[in-house]
Amino acid sequence: MIRGDAYRLRHSKGFYITEFFLIALVLIAALTETLGTIGVQTEALETFRDDNTIWNAVKAVKLMTIMVSFLIYLILPLFIMTTGFEFSRQSYKNLLSSGMTRSNYFFSKYAVFIVIVFLQFVLYYAAVYLGAGLKNGFGTLTIKFGVKISQTILLQFLFMIAIFSISILVIFITFSTITAIVTTIVFPILIQIIRSIFTKTDWIKYFDFQSAIDGAYFTSMSAHELTMYLTVACSTIIILGLLSIFIFKRKNL
Repeated sequence: MIRGDAYRLRHSKGFYITEFFLIALVLIAALTETLGTIGVQTEALETFRDDNTIWNAVKAVKLMTIMVSFLIYLILPLFIMTTGFEFSRQSYKNLLSSGMTRSNYFFSKYAVFIVIVFLQFVLYYAAVYLGAGLKNGFGTLTIKFGVKISQTILLQFLFMIAIFSISILVIFITFSTITAIVTTIVFPILIQIIRSIFTKTDWIKYFDFQSAIDGAYFTSMSAHELTMYLTVACSTIIILGLLSIFIFKRKNL
């Protein structure tokens, strides 16, 4: 299963087109020193846009953490090519009837997806660092920056998996790639809308994974807030993962 998904990606034009768009988006933003975001724009973003200092590699990596939520939409096609491939063609029945257990099928798909997300993060930040570095210099790498950016990327990775754990639940319940796509796009936007309406309800922000992704580097979190974000994200991943496999194992094919 894992080898099959890897082979399919390597021989898929869609995979290379998606990677091209990822690199192009990153390089255009880094080389033109332009920031953008999906969803609600903040005063902090406007401040960074007005910053006229040159982006060396280190500064570009810092600032481009604000745009990582774009990866949601660039990972989505890869999610469909791997996790959703058999569902879109109704071929999952053949695999399961050939002796593969549903648990093995589920965890194989989940493992492949986690690797894909990890590789997209690597490609994103590598393109930012090399693109800006070759144009304006690489800047000074400090231990403080290394620790901070490592923590940021780990948080962003965790929040990204949390978002797609909802998509995985939907696709294993409905067997519909279209429903999973719509859910992936709508859920983060819906949470932001709810958060903007219920401004006094503090706990909603911990489910706003998209905003948390973009603000992971520059947002100052207290120890309590960080713990809550980690708890909610990890709980979402674990609970929805267990729920997905529970429903999938009992669902009539």
